[in-house]
Amino acid sequence: MPLATGIADDEETREEYLIHMLKRLEKHTGTKNLYEQISYKRSYCVSDFMNDYNAYGGNAYGLANTLKQTAVWKPKVRNKKVHNLFYTGQLTVPGPGVPPSIISGKIVAKEAIELYHKSSAHEEVI
Repeated sequence: MPLATGIADDEETREEYLIHMLKRLEKHTGTKNLYEQISYKRSYCVSDFMNDYNAYGGNAYGLANTLKQTAVWKPKVRNKKVHNLFYTGQLTVPGPGVPPSIISGKIVAKEAIELYHKSSAHEEVI
């Protein structure tokens, strides 16, 4: 269950969210006592993403989910300052998820090939 950045994620808070989520599942599925059915439990939350991956604000998705980091404001596939540096993956255009990440790889490959063909000195590209 993803949480917004900046929310406390101590064990007590994590447990509270788990219970809330399970109660909603029980309500929507007509089941009872889901918590008692748990045989193994491990949480991974905001502070874990910060500690393990140095993720900004503990965001599991890389960029902050703000208007300034969505749609046309997402990082472009080509670096503005380094001539032959490209980016690909979920944090670039077209966006998150496996299919868009694959598409961004195809876009970068096309851009790199075009740059390679335009470049008169192949050493600059490599």
